[in-house]
Amino acid sequence: MQVRDDCGRLTSRHAVLLEARCRKSSWHVFGVELADISEGGCCVVGGSEDFASGQRIALRMANLKAVEAEVRWIRDGRVGMAFLKALPRAGIEDLAERYGIPVMRRNLSAAEI
Repeated sequence: MQVRDDCGRLTSRHAVLLEARCRKSSWHVFGVELADISEGGCCVVGGSEDFASGQRIALRMANLKAVEAEVRWIRDGRVGMAFLKALPRAGIEDLAERYGIPVMRRNLSAAEI
């Protein structure tokens, strides 16, 4: 597994294929798929649910307790979420090892930079 370039993010994002449960309220719980994860947040893909920027949700993934997050952006069927409390690096590395997927990167020429 490789770690993607992260455009100056504080923590590296790891590409994963990980199912999670998302809770918008006590009665509204549904499944989502995570495309990447870091200590500070994740990206949800392919869901049919509507999200709103600034919305607070709870995610339950793998063997972790529910993690509170805030929707930061919505774009092209993807939803970026920031965790309200950073997850431990060891936990993220474990998830990346268990659910990580290889990411192909190409080297950019000087003209493309």
